[in-house]
Amino acid sequence: MSAGELQKLNQAIQQLYTIHNFDTFEVDTLVIVDRLVPSSQPVFHKTNTRTGQLLITILPTKSSDVFKFASVLEGILAQDRAAHPIAQHMPETLTGAYKLSDFIDRKELHSREQLYQQFLRQLDVEEQMMLFIPDVNPAKWCELAQTETILSGFILNRPTLSFTERDRLILNLFQPHLFQAYTNARCHHQVQQNLHQFQQSFDGLGIAIVDVNGRIQSIAPQAISWLDTYFPRSNHSFQLPELLRSWMNHQVNLFRNDSTIVETRLPLRIQKSDRELTIRLVIEHSGETYMLLFQEQILSLSTSLELLGFSQREVDVLLCLMQGNDNRSMATILDISISTVRKHLENIYLKLEVKSRTAAISRVLEQVGFLPSNPMS
Repeated sequence: MSAGELQKLNQAIQQLYTIHNFDTFEVDTLVIVDRLVPSSQPVFHKTNTRTGQLLITILPTKSSDVFKFASVLEGILAQDRAAHPIAQHMPETLTGAYKLSDFIDRKELHSREQLYQQFLRQLDVEEQMMLFIPDVNPAKWCELAQTETILSGFILNRPTLSFTERDRLILNLFQPHLFQAYTNARCHHQVQQNLHQFQQSFDGLGIAIVDVNGRIQSIAPQAISWLDTYFPRSNHSFQLPELLRSWMNHQVNLFRNDSTIVETRLPLRIQKSDRELTIRLVIEHSGETYMLLFQEQILSLSTSLELLGFSQREVDVLLCLMQGNDNRSMATILDISISTVRKHLENIYLKLEVKSRTAAISRVLEQVGFLPSNPMS
């Protein structure tokens, strides 16, 4: 190889390692390979070794009838794949660039009805050179060929027997870099997918990253929604709401004074109607940024009633009352005397500031969020 050819190969290798988009890897590498070893139509193929299912990528600019070329080529590789001389000599042909003429002379090729007369001749192809990107161990080829293994590679086509040993040498030198670039692009694609899935998960969680001054560095959409709901008058574009910031500062100060204090791990709970927002603070020893974890839950009616200040027995009486039970029925259900029922009802009326059963039920439903506080609004 001349110095100019080595320089051209080096430039191609450098360009190869700049490819990160796995979705366009086939086209991008076809362009590079075609510059190194020009052909009438370079092809990138991915073949399932067990089922023979085939996917091909070609350069539209290299063929006037792309669809015909693709259709005929698929016929070569799919219908007569086992009879193709290069395929017949696997796994040897996985290790480098091989030509049709390495295994069959021109006279015998022309006598092949399916391979040549029905396919190659229609494409004006007299010679093919193939280079695989072996993602398999050639020593285990027979075993892997029976599994769902995807074999990828290049097929270069020419109308004459003009591939040279120089072409073979360039492709053989290029092959390990193709494999590495393919691996890199696939790993990059997987990382991007993982990041996308993480971002989707992050967006569905209530997470906010804040600095020591309560300024928001990063916040998930769900956390923004909850801040809007539970702190409707706060400006949380860049700053935490005042109540939340004060609570966070208190927790941080407690932690700095004594990191073993359990109180620093207690969450902030805020109730709104029948829902409750729980906010937890994650403190790192570096003290530069903090993480806030938001979680919302729908409260049961009994839990909501307890949060309104009713005792457990008063909650039981209220639930019976809301189910339409009279005093005698409530006494039977709760296994208490009628006078005890009356005493609990008096306490309930006092706490709700009402004087009747109907008013008590209406006030409870209003306070737990089942009725609007102002029906006329």
